[in-house]
Amino acid sequence: MFFISIYYKQILLYNLCIRDPSLERRCSMTTSVLEKSLSYDDLIASLRLIDDDFMRIIFKNQDCIQLLLDIILDEHVEIIENDSQYDLKNLLGRSLTIDVLVKDNKGNYINIEVQRDEAGAHPKRARYHQSLIDSFLSFPNEKWREIPKTIVIFITEEDVLGYDLPIYHVRRRIVENGESFDDETEIIYVNASIQDDSELGRLMHDFMCKEVESMNYEVLKKQVGYYKESEGGKREMCEIWQKIRDEGKMEGEMNKTIEFIKKLTTKNGCTIEDAMELLDIPPVERQQYRQRIVS
Repeated sequence: MFFISIYYKQILLYNLCIRDPSLERRCSMTTSVLEKSLSYDDLIASLRLIDDDFMRIIFKNQDCIQLLLDIILDEHVEIIENDSQYDLKNLLGRSLTIDVLVKDNKGNYINIEVQRDEAGAHPKRARYHQSLIDSFLSFPNEKWREIPKTIVIFITEEDVLGYDLPIYHVRRRIVENGESFDDETEIIYVNASIQDDSELGRLMHDFMCKEVESMNYEVLKKQVGYYKESEGGKREMCEIWQKIRDEGKMEGEMNKTIEFIKKLTTKNGCTIEDAMELLDIPPVERQQYRQRIVS
């Protein structure tokens, strides 16, 4: 490996920081305004199921997932496996962390997402979720017909599709004759702004509700109540929030370091390896940086 003296390292980093003061240090993510202004108790009390971090915690419970799927799909689904905050890695492009992924007894896979803003629920995002799940579930030499059925469910705070419907089922059709193009993919948008007295409307009320006692479904009320009202649950929530914040800081710091590496390679002619040596990045972490920079 190309050897760089400590003196040269200090001069190079100093000069680069003079040109770009924002890179003087690898700074951590700033604490959000919400976390600054609220205590942990207030923060936990303000959470709703439409908030993705809280939803992932509550829907670790399979009974909660069962209730949601039975209502949204309007049929009973036998759950075989379920994961929350599931990472789908893509070394050649954008990776995803999905809220909930379920496998049923028929071998179908169902992805459940909550989105509070319209941009996060864009149809092309739903398309990308489906395509990445497909690539994750397919294997070399597998017959095409054996690729499992996938359903992507987006629960949105507002009516992002704009037709004032409580639920939208999106399936492919042949334009010329209107017949179904049965590739076994489906995207479902659920509009949480409609909270009528139907099963789905009552479920969406629970997704938008902050107060435990106002929730309709006992299985959700019990799970949410544990984390919002019991000392053990609130303690777990504090630990979870601290972990999320620490992971966010690590991710933010890594992104800053990657930008620093890129500036070293473009402005100073360093290789990626030289730049990581300059920044004293531990050897065990360097492969992760290489993959992120290349992708």
